[in-house]
Amino acid sequence: MNQKILIVVIVLLVGIGGLAVLEVTSGTISGLVFNQISYNYTSKVWIPPTHPEDPNSGSLGGFYRINGKGRDFNFFLKLSGAEKSESPLDYTADGLTGIGRIDEIKVTAGTVYALLSKDIRGAMFNTTFKGHMNLSCAAWIGKTYFQNDGKTFGGNFTIDGVMTDWEGTYTLKREGVRILGTSDFIYYPNNQKSKAKQVQKTYYL
Repeated sequence: MNQKILIVVIVLLVGIGGLAVLEVTSGTISGLVFNQISYNYTSKVWIPPTHPEDPNSGSLGGFYRINGKGRDFNFFLKLSGAEKSESPLDYTADGLTGIGRIDEIKVTAGTVYALLSKDIRGAMFNTTFKGHMNLSCAAWIGKTYFQNDGKTFGGNFTIDGVMTDWEGTYTLKREGVRILGTSDFIYYPNNQKSKAKQVQKTYYL
């Protein structure tokens, strides 16, 4: 179960982080101009082993792709080989897909300074925005709302699975050359929240 939860939460964090990078690299322009911008962005992703001390615990690699126009976008993520260790209810070779929208976006002085310094991560964290995305993968569907207010970059998510439901929050912050993701969530049998178990996880993206 821990590995399944790891896949679900990492997928969400990578998706939101990748979207934020795209907003910067494709041109963070608010208003009518931004709405006319078409984009197509692809990048690699790597997930460290769940238990580094365990020689049987391997890492996961793959790629994510974001394309769209203006505030509306599509998201796709594929983790090579993950389907071999996961239940077909949680993850399959078809990967994860998402459909989202940027509801608000605002460029700040910090955005401009970071772009001039070629600091993509800095630009991402200095741009204020909020949005939402619908997700589907294997046999589950989910939804996430995300935002960056200049101080906190995070959001919340809910997942409706075949036998299990998830809900929780996540935050992203810079830590050196990496992005640190932390999540606090619960999972429980469908519609049986009284049986929920709480989990806290930390990830590096």
